[in-house]
Amino acid sequence: MNETNSTSDVLDFAGEKRELPSGLKTLTILTFIGCGLLLLYTLLAPMLNKFLLGIMDKAASSGQEMTAKQLEDMQKGRAAIELMQNNLVPILVISIVSLVLCFVGALWMRKLKKDGFWIYSAGEILPVIGNFILLGTKQFTGVTSVILGVGVPILFIILYARQRKYLVV
Repeated sequence: MNETNSTSDVLDFAGEKRELPSGLKTLTILTFIGCGLLLLYTLLAPMLNKFLLGIMDKAASSGQEMTAKQLEDMQKGRAAIELMQNNLVPILVISIVSLVLCFVGALWMRKLKKDGFWIYSAGEILPVIGNFILLGTKQFTGVTSVILGVGVPILFIILYARQRKYLVV
């Protein structure tokens, strides 16, 4: 029987270096991508809101007949966008702080630090609670907004919680 110890085995045994589990590696990469996309969306939100309000104005003044449901949906969307525009600065601050917390938490978990999970979780929960305080339930204009606003953060917290056993520092 031939036994050989590779350098990584020796380093792992000495406690100096551990290999990042594939599940944790995948989650952190997805988190970094998500943070980048959400940062872009956050920075473009004021312009996007104005653009959407302009589209709604054109649709209302186009002269085309709309069903009662379409009109109701458009009014709900308009109210949500206007409320968001009125609270833009606090929403942007909450978004930036939560993005930084999520990024740092994922980075720390990538370094196998246990505190990274709690930092990441705070970054995921902060916008849910903060936006609920500022916007109430008007932010949830449909099933998609509920899934993206609440479901995805909960899913990622659960997925990261399942990876906590690999966090050692």
